[in-house]
Amino acid sequence: PPSASPSSPLSSPTSQSSDSQPPTPNPQPLTPNPQPPAPNPRIVVLDPGHGDSDTGAIGLNGLVEKDVVLPIALEAAEALKQRGIQVVLTRSDDRFPTLNDRVQVAEQAKANVFVSIHGNALSTDQPDANGLETYHYPGSVSGASLAQAIQTSILHSVDVRDRGVRQANFYVLRHTSMPAALVEVGFLTGQQDSQNLSQPDYRSKLARAIANGILQYIAGTGY
Repeated sequence: PPSASPSSPLSSPTSQSSDSQPPTPNPQPLTPNPQPPAPNPRIVVLDPGHGDSDTGAIGLNGLVEKDVVLPIALEAAEALKQRGIQVVLTRSDDRFPTLNDRVQVAEQAKANVFVSIHGNALSTDQPDANGLETYHYPGSVSGASLAQAIQTSILHSVDVRDRGVRQANFYVLRHTSMPAALVEVGFLTGQQDSQNLSQPDYRSKLARAIANGILQYIAGTGY
């Protein structure tokens, strides 16, 4: 029930008869509930590679890298947002940010984590080359931990050959100041990988696995 106000008959002495009980004292004001701590959202930048006239690799059966990695990034972003992560995408449609643009998006967002998503390729006459690789900048301990978390999460989620966590001097890994990784989700020129990457369900599993790997990394580092 609502508390009585000072003007209410429940709290007014004039409303009490001489043989009535003493007036009920006004209840003490409630102590305001303490405010929750200010949110400390983690910021993740996802970078779907290529875009627009830069198609990236062209794989078997006309599979196009830029069109494979974009839906993976978009779905990974949604999965992260559902877990309270703030996500910034370097592109959310078929446009082409330069490599420096991608780095600047991450720097200006003051991101905690940067993950670039690509598809691998060799020549189309090497269909036996299949598998997952995740890269970090040489000597980056935090980048290696992030790359390993993503690699492990994907391997637990989909059936793909493990080609390992590797080091590379990629521009977006070299010039970002936060922990960064670049995941090659499979070979567009590989017989098995190209079949898998053409399937929306498989790409969805990859997206969720990338998001889970990022979340595991964040949980492990206390960001």
